[in-house]
Amino acid sequence: MGGGAVALQYHRDTSFGPQRWPRPGVPEFVPMDPRNQPRPFKRYPQARLHDLPEFLPPRGAPATDALSGGVSLTEPELDIEMLARLLYFSAGVTRFAGPPEQPTWFRAAPSAGNLHPLEVYVVAGAMPGLDPGLYHFAPDVFGLEELARGECRPALADAAAAPQVEVSPFALVLTGIPWRTAWKYGERGLRHVYWDAGAVLANLLAVAEGYGIPARVLLGFVDTVLSQQLGIDGVEEFPVAVVTVGTPRDVLTPVECQSAGLAPTPLSPMPINFPLIVQAQQAGNLANAYEVATWREAERPGLPTAADVVEPPSGSRPEPIEAVILRRGSTRRMRHGVVPTELLTWGMAVATRHVPADAIAAGTSLLAHELAVHCVRGLAPGLYHWVNGVPAPYRSGSEDVVRQLSQRMCLDQELAADSAYTDFACADLDLVVGGYGDRGYRVAQFEAGVAAERLQLAAFALDHGGTGLTFSDEEVSAVFGTKAACMLAVAIGVPAYRALPGGPPRRPTQLAG
Repeated sequence: MGGGAVALQYHRDTSFGPQRWPRPGVPEFVPMDPRNQPRPFKRYPQARLHDLPEFLPPRGAPATDALSGGVSLTEPELDIEMLARLLYFSAGVTRFAGPPEQPTWFRAAPSAGNLHPLEVYVVAGAMPGLDPGLYHFAPDVFGLEELARGECRPALADAAAAPQVEVSPFALVLTGIPWRTAWKYGERGLRHVYWDAGAVLANLLAVAEGYGIPARVLLGFVDTVLSQQLGIDGVEEFPVAVVTVGTPRDVLTPVECQSAGLAPTPLSPMPINFPLIVQAQQAGNLANAYEVATWREAERPGLPTAADVVEPPSGSRPEPIEAVILRRGSTRRMRHGVVPTELLTWGMAVATRHVPADAIAAGTSLLAHELAVHCVRGLAPGLYHWVNGVPAPYRSGSEDVVRQLSQRMCLDQELAADSAYTDFACADLDLVVGGYGDRGYRVAQFEAGVAAERLQLAAFALDHGGTGLTFSDEEVSAVFGTKAACMLAVAIGVPAYRALPGGPPRRPTQLAG
């Protein structure tokens, strides 16, 4: 793993500024070429398909409790129904637009450009309804494609240098397919892979918390070994995160893991690999278990603090976490209006909660948050730093001026100005790569994705709206007077329309238009 120079160069080369718009470094690349559009779903045509249960009514704890971290661990039986629930509400297809014969699919978690550059694999022990093995999640048919039979958890535990994986009831592995998002966004698409991974896992962690199930994210693993175990090349598709689910139990099936060696569908007619993406990703690779352990255990002083549990908002809100996930959708139009204080205070408290990940020490975060406040009850319009759970004034201004600043920072997108407030999640990249090396860049972008989705879920739980936004890297740092680099922006406010909630598995809601 490199010391951080490659990641910093990648960030500079893919940053936006007033006079700066990165140009693709691959001459043959044609953005959004319809003849070379990636398939939205990866499939293994020769694999045995296991249908997942489709009756998954929302039964979890109230969303406000789950998002606040206040649900006690109870751990119900981890069977195929619970696995299906975690998969559906994190990566399932919930809506579609257009004619049924040529639909545009929308999923439970947001994605830049609705391109979803992620795949999910399941490494399961024996559980009610599913044999041990390695499976690929196929969201378009809501099923699991069997890639290997037998006890595959020990091999995953070795690749992740994490013995607990071997005795966890099951683990999920997220992988990234950068071409699926780079097809539109070019080299900047690597950022989107980690944003989207954070969003997917924010949903998964929220549902797990809603049922009192322990779940932990592993961002450290031996990249090449894990790629080999999944049957991917580590370039066109690479591992992003491992998630252990459930309390470890000493139950192994004495059946060796045997891969079927199946081939997936082609990604697109001519997938393009961007050297800048490949270099930035591989610079953070860990070569062996010793490097993984050393990386995890390194001292990283000076990081911002983060709470595990926050106070829920006032009032009783019994809506289950799954119902809020189905209601959440990127708000495309907002109207100006005063919002309650707790939409900001509780929303930001949720967004900045500690992420249960191996690389993020308890009580810490890699992120600082800057706020452009337009119309929040009890707060004057202006710019604020979020410090120790409180919005600290940085610079005052009229509502109109602050809205204009927000729009400018977000590449002239009106949603940034029409919001009640816009959050900019930032990371001191010198501090990050100093403590984490090149791999730290992945962690910062991933955590920003988690924070962004948590903030949106909190907004929807309080009957408001939100959406992630891209931004001008240089403008955000300049406006807030910080050397920290913006990772992701989120606009929160009053929706100008009422969105249709997503549907259940295999029956997604059809949207107009």
